[in-house]
Amino acid sequence: MEQIEEAVRCALDPESPHDVKAQATQYCDQVKQSPEGWQVCLQLFTKVPERRSETRLFALQVVEAMIADTGVRGSANGAADKLETTRKVLLEFVSTQYNGDRYRSEPGFIKNTLAHTITVLGLAMYPAQWPTFVKDMIGLAGIPDATGPVSEDGAGVGTGSLQPQLADFLIKVLSSLDEEMVNRAVPRGAEELARNTEIKDAMRVADVGRMANAWYTVLSQLAGTHAELARGVLQLMGAYVSWIDINLVVNQPFMRILFELLRVPALRCAACHCLTSIVGKGMRPMEKLCLLQFLGVVDAMAQLDASDAEFAEEVGRLANVTGIELTSIWTDKAASGEAQAAACAMLEQLLPLLLSFLSHSQSEVSSAVFPAINDVLGVLKKLQREGVALSAVQQQFLTQILPVLVEKLQYRDDYAWPAPSDAAAGDSDGSLDEDDDEAMFSELRHSLRVFIDAIGQIAPELYDSVVLATAQDIFRQCSQYGVSAERAGDEGGRGRGQLGWVRAELGIYLTQAFGERLSSSKGLRFGGTRFAQPNGAGSGTLAIATLKDLLTMMIQSGIVGSSHPAIAPMYFENLVRFGGYFEVERDAAAPVLQSFLGATGVHHQYRSVRPRIWYFLHRFVKLLPAPALATYSSDFVSAVAGLLKISADPTSIGAGSNYGLFDSQLCLFEACGMVLAPPSLEDSTRMALLQYLFDPLFTGAQHTMNAQSPDQLLQDQRALLQIHHYLTAIGSIVKGFPDVRADKAVSASAPEQLSASTMQVFLKAADMCVAILEALCTSHLVREAARFTLSRMLSVLGAEALPYLPRLIDSLVSSCAVEELLDLLGLLGLAVFKFKPYVAPTASKLLLPVISKVYGFLDQVAQTGATGTDEAVLLQDLRKAYLTWIAAIFNSDLDSIFLAPGNAQHLVTIFQPIATQLAADHSSPQSQRLAFGVITKAIQAWLVDPLGYHTLATLTPAALAAINSSASASSESSRPRLRQAAAQALGVSLGSDSARETREQFRQFVVSSVLPACFAAPTQTGFDLADAQASLVVAEIAGLLQMMLLSGAPDVADSAATAMSAPQMLSPPIGGDLNQNQCASYMSTGLLPELGCPANMATEFVQALGSLDQKQFKKYFVAFLNNSARS
Repeated sequence: MEQIEEAVRCALDPESPHDVKAQATQYCDQVKQSPEGWQVCLQLFTKVPERRSETRLFALQVVEAMIADTGVRGSANGAADKLETTRKVLLEFVSTQYNGDRYRSEPGFIKNTLAHTITVLGLAMYPAQWPTFVKDMIGLAGIPDATGPVSEDGAGVGTGSLQPQLADFLIKVLSSLDEEMVNRAVPRGAEELARNTEIKDAMRVADVGRMANAWYTVLSQLAGTHAELARGVLQLMGAYVSWIDINLVVNQPFMRILFELLRVPALRCAACHCLTSIVGKGMRPMEKLCLLQFLGVVDAMAQLDASDAEFAEEVGRLANVTGIELTSIWTDKAASGEAQAAACAMLEQLLPLLLSFLSHSQSEVSSAVFPAINDVLGVLKKLQREGVALSAVQQQFLTQILPVLVEKLQYRDDYAWPAPSDAAAGDSDGSLDEDDDEAMFSELRHSLRVFIDAIGQIAPELYDSVVLATAQDIFRQCSQYGVSAERAGDEGGRGRGQLGWVRAELGIYLTQAFGERLSSSKGLRFGGTRFAQPNGAGSGTLAIATLKDLLTMMIQSGIVGSSHPAIAPMYFENLVRFGGYFEVERDAAAPVLQSFLGATGVHHQYRSVRPRIWYFLHRFVKLLPAPALATYSSDFVSAVAGLLKISADPTSIGAGSNYGLFDSQLCLFEACGMVLAPPSLEDSTRMALLQYLFDPLFTGAQHTMNAQSPDQLLQDQRALLQIHHYLTAIGSIVKGFPDVRADKAVSASAPEQLSASTMQVFLKAADMCVAILEALCTSHLVREAARFTLSRMLSVLGAEALPYLPRLIDSLVSSCAVEELLDLLGLLGLAVFKFKPYVAPTASKLLLPVISKVYGFLDQVAQTGATGTDEAVLLQDLRKAYLTWIAAIFNSDLDSIFLAPGNAQHLVTIFQPIATQLAADHSSPQSQRLAFGVITKAIQAWLVDPLGYHTLATLTPAALAAINSSASASSESSRPRLRQAAAQALGVSLGSDSARETREQFRQFVVSSVLPACFAAPTQTGFDLADAQASLVVAEIAGLLQMMLLSGAPDVADSAATAMSAPQMLSPPIGGDLNQNQCASYMSTGLLPELGCPANMATEFVQALGSLDQKQFKKYFVAFLNNSARS
């Protein structure tokens, strides 16, 4: 024993040498695993005089480990003797050692652990090996054994030799029993659940009545002198009532004591909690109604003194559960009409209580009744929808509760806001994290808004008379007396004198609530479009006019003049959220913009609210028409110029490319771009303002670049971040200008909306951006900024920016990571679509480097394997992005770039991995479908329409029939042929011998690799034909096979050799003599037989391929694959 005690001491002593601690821990583990270790520890725990507390705790842990090893039911070999020995020793210890002062001096953690040990021992032995478990524990406490229900007068329950110390230990054991057996928060296995069910059934028969009598004995005899014991019994009753016979505790003796304890300050909270558990017990509706009537809980609550906040919260929970239960009975269709009427009457009696708790100053008390309020309002909404008139009591409840709800929307007068200096120093990005109080208040407000909006649906006139009138009164008061930023309450009391910031914020919030309620119906249209108000009350035009007037009052009240941080953000949010207001009230834009640019707007003294206001300013500028923006350009730029200073802070970098305050500054830079973009602005003014904005950025970037060598810069995180910010700010200004207009017939061209001088400024910025990227391309920050800025240049400058694209791609591809390559592929896809056919030469140069980079990543992972789930998902996204980019090339009619000199010789090499790897990988059905779709487009381009007469974006088997009509053919021949134009731009002759040779190589590749893959992919293990995503893959394969069959038709072969004008195109079903179709002959006599398909099935398959339309053939193909799998 001494060795065990010393080992435990060394293992727990933080000052023990590491090697000694390791040896001690190892020795303790050996004791646990030793067959005799539990016996030694059992003796060690019960030894007198006692050992150190830490040693005794370890001893109990060893004993518990032995009990656990005997199995869930204690049925392991030799378990019975071990468990019986343990039972005798522990019960002897409790009965002899815990009946006096020893119990009071015993550490609490030892008593709790011993109680738990006896509990798990009882679970292992009860009822088979220890049927008197509960009886023995009750007997240890000196409580006389009684199994029947307590008599009406409580007589017959004697005190015996009741010992408070052992009664406390009994409570600990029964609490631990509930925790181990019933508590739903504890996960349990199936065997353990079955055992617990058996134990509960046995206890219901033999011991639950015994426990109830023990509870009553303790409450009746010790509640006055041992409050802690009574509190423990009340907690037990609340825990056990969910599964025992409720009549054991819901009877006159028990309820008399329980209701008496509701008036005892030390025990009333526990008694109320117990009563709440009783009321909330799952029962049939009629039984629950009888229970509530027997308890008289509504009358009882009305008589309680709930002035104490803690007790008020408990009583509120009781009222809440009562309300939920009554509402459930009222709306239960299975309940009788009398029961429903009785529940409704009792609920109406409860409504004033719910209202009183809702009105409580403490939010914890108010929120305690939220679920009941929600259920009641839900029923009233249903009655209103069904046209059932509300009773006078229900109408009065709505009239009384709405002002209470509106009042509780306010901040507390003592709500602590940080001082401006604290806000500035609290966070490096100028924004404070929402603290717990703010989060709780936001959640409270959300719940209150749900209730208020529900009342708005039930009684729209009442809603307007309270919500709308309150907001209007606040704005009138502000217009007359002004608003304070420092004082919370109104100067002369509520509604009098200068407005305090609390009610000022409430007025703005109610305006938002009123507008959101209107917009939740069918959206807001301030231009006069009519729609019904919620519940059809009144005219939609009238409601919108009311909101318009309310917004006008808010603006004209000058309420935004308050510098309190709660005012301005929501004020500006309202103006942006209901931006349609400025479509009809255009004169209001000027004063609002002035407020935005003033001391309580973008220059707010609280740095914590500035970023949000900057964001709203950005959105507000977007709302204004271009002519109005031109008017404010100079003033706008001058007002925000002081906020545009860039100061990089490496510590502000967060996850997901979050750059703190700078992200909010970008809203200002883009807004500046928007106010300079209107064509009506004089070019000289625009140039002056652009130079004013760009010069600090150009100068700062150049100064940073010149201060150090590129190698030194790459080691300077702050300098790299500063360059990143300069370039991103430039891109944000450019982003404010509109995208280049696209000619629907051809593509995006020169940006006619830009003046020549503006274009030169932007091109200068592009030059600098590319030069910096080329010098610092290994920096992720610089690559990110350059990619953003030059992508905006492409959108705004159009074809003028295309010369920068190769330099951008070359620099990015050389060093980019997978995440960047995903963005890059998206940019290239957008470029080829938007700038076709001008982008063809550029895209041709970039094709091989980009493809090489993609396969470099994929091959690397194929060799080493993905390092984790995130990387696997990222590479899956890369496959999809790559295939989407290839598809974009075809859909943009730029397929000729694959045939360009330098690319043509790699054509098969490019498509080989698509056919053999990506199309075969069923782990990603999306990528698999894209892979087959890309090959189908290639077959269309080079084997079906090789001379480029038809656009590939719409050339599908289903669309060919429409193309073949004479009208379509005539139209097709008269409009520009982008594919031919792109080929000419590349110097590719689609009818040349070299082009035909390349296409023939591709045909041979399709025949040898693609067609076999069409049958191999859907038949491989793991491909589920019944899966919805797999079904889309099969549909894509079916389309590919039909397109390939088209390529083998004689008419197509002839058209490839003849320069016809928009030749007729065949469409499924092809029909005709398939014996003359090269592809059909190969599949029926070569491919399918090689794959093991019988000759008759092969012939039938090819006939179906040629005779069925796309939808019909897909169904046939699925049946064919299923038959092949079965055979």
